[in-house]
Amino acid sequence: MLLALRGVDKRFGDTLALSDITVSLDGRAVGLLGPNGAGKTTLMRILLGLSSPSQGDVEVLGIDVRARPYEARARLGYAAEGPQRIPGLTGVESVAYAAELCGLGRRPALLRAHELLDLVNLGDARDRRVETYSTGMHQRIKVAMALAHDPALLLLDEPTTGLDPDSRDELLELLVSLRDGGGPALLLSTHLLHDVERTCDRCMILEAGALRFAGSLGELRRPNPQHYDVRIDGSEEARGRFVDTLVGTGATVERGRRAGVLDVHLVAPDPRVLWSAAETSGVRLWHLEPRAPSLEEAFLATISAEARAGTGPGGQP
Repeated sequence: MLLALRGVDKRFGDTLALSDITVSLDGRAVGLLGPNGAGKTTLMRILLGLSSPSQGDVEVLGIDVRARPYEARARLGYAAEGPQRIPGLTGVESVAYAAELCGLGRRPALLRAHELLDLVNLGDARDRRVETYSTGMHQRIKVAMALAHDPALLLLDEPTTGLDPDSRDELLELLVSLRDGGGPALLLSTHLLHDVERTCDRCMILEAGALRFAGSLGELRRPNPQHYDVRIDGSEEARGRFVDTLVGTGATVERGRRAGVLDVHLVAPDPRVLWSAAETSGVRLWHLEPRAPSLEEAFLATISAEARAGTGPGGQP
């Protein structure tokens, strides 16, 4: 099991930052999604053993983090948010220093540093001082430093923030190569949905300190049995009757994401309404399938469902 949390709360004074987080997840790459201030960084620090929960149990890679924080941390790599660096060191010196801090001798640390700089495509900049690096280069060298001790799980906090499109694409490609190439498992904390869609097979959604969803991206984007993509054939007049008939049942009908496709949301999960409307209006149904939401739509629906329920952290109004 990659991580397991049971009843985790975290308070800072009177502020409840995390409330009753209970989840078990496995997989090669997990996205930790949520708007700014959702509690993502707080949760990552708890997983690392850098912060203790106010209550609850935390296991990472089968290790009780509260009871054995150093053992857990030895198997974790962490690339924190922001341009952390040690001025005056070159790229290879920075990664070698991280390796030495993890217990490698000087020579093995230097060999490991050269290997990792090639992996993150910074081989040509290995002898440059890190303060001369671009933002994208800083993000990649943080990944190299986090990999110095060959961790089983790599935690990344907002790794693509501030990157231009090319640098962002390059970093995401690196993460995909780690995921698929026998590297560590990934836990990617971000508010950028595309980054999770590109790199992850599972995700957790935090909002206002509460867990709103945990599971596979397929589960999150499961087709809605009341929501259909519909393509019809018929005269303009008949098509208008089809739409009016559906609206008369309480359904909503909008232009779909693809040309010629209608986005139909039924009152109840009963597609017979569509066949009946087609027969009544004189059109033919050419295409009909339950509509799978985009990741953005699924994310917003997950958040807004909790908002409609009027709940905050821990299910409290």
